[in-house]
Amino acid sequence: MRAKQILAVIVLLAVVFLIIVPPLLNGGVKVTISSTTSVHADHLYVTIGEISAQRADLSGSSAWQSISNQSTVLDLTLPNMSETIALGTLPLGQYETVRVIVTNATAIINGTSQKVQLESRVFTIPVSFLTQFGTSTVVMLKVSPEVQETADGVTLKLSFTGVPANASP
Repeated sequence: MRAKQILAVIVLLAVVFLIIVPPLLNGGVKVTISSTTSVHADHLYVTIGEISAQRADLSGSSAWQSISNQSTVLDLTLPNMSETIALGTLPLGQYETVRVIVTNATAIINGTSQKVQLESRVFTIPVSFLTQFGTSTVVMLKVSPEVQETADGVTLKLSFTGVPANASP
């Protein structure tokens, strides 16, 4: 009977270890975005569907780690607006790139809603940051929207830049 009790304790400790340790090996990440220019529209709604980051020490598809896959809708009409677009966790380590996937865009111009054609839906932004145990890293992205009205409709060009991240306790 004693051997069974020892085995049960070992199994219980292994399960507790597997439940408690993995979250401790992750660091918090907060991604914020700010618009740097104004656009000529009443509103410019952009839906961000996914945000991920690329580890510096890995390559290929395994290097990309998801920060958030929850859709976030932003109104990019006001310059210098700043909004949190993702809160998540990443495995501890150095990251070098953030990928933003835009799933939809709508403009309201002169009170009329118009579907917007996006020049690109996937944006990879070079920005270096480190996730550490016990800290939350803030990654700031700046976006410059450019709306063009043509006979075929409205086209949107987005340009992203990354600001070096900082960590807070």
